[in-house]
Amino acid sequence: MLTTIIIIAIGLTFLTLILTIIWLLKVSGLFTPIKIQVLQPSFEFLTIAYKFQQGDYSKSADIFRDILNYSPSHSTIAIYYDNPDVIQVEQRRFIVGMIVDEAKDESIIERMKSDDYKIFKLPKSVQSIYTTFPFNSVFSVSIASSRVPSRLADFIQTNKLDAHPFIEIYEPTLIHYFVPLNNHEIYNVPEIISESS
Repeated sequence: MLTTIIIIAIGLTFLTLILTIIWLLKVSGLFTPIKIQVLQPSFEFLTIAYKFQQGDYSKSADIFRDILNYSPSHSTIAIYYDNPDVIQVEQRRFIVGMIVDEAKDESIIERMKSDDYKIFKLPKSVQSIYTTFPFNSVFSVSIASSRVPSRLADFIQTNKLDAHPFIEIYEPTLIHYFVPLNNHEIYNVPEIISESS
């Protein structure tokens, strides 16, 4: 009798664990449909404190973690300039930064600048390939990274569009992905401009 109760308890615990994992993955966006649109995102002029990097795009995670030391509540941004299907890993360029308000975030900006972050002003968004993804847990970013960029790249290739760079903006509960269809150079930080001049 005791053995039967133990087996049932273990089975129920295992079932609860499986259901919890499925629920967590669902909430994190594993089953969320990815709806790609062509539109002008609603982002106005943004000021960002960023770091420029070259190499494997996965290194962006280190900068995102560093940004949490300045403010865990600010929206963050990443811009990936090079197509990973064409450009070798060590040559890929990207930035990661935090969206700041120059009037309200003066002390944060000064701290970030003292730690080698640069300031850049992004213009109003242009017509872009656009989608969003839920940002509800730590798993959301991993799930989004494995699903969204490849879907955007497929859409761009299928429709033979000239769209780049890939831009991600992380808000408290939502990740915005957009890839500009024109005026690509307005998203180039000074480090990119100096390389091409």
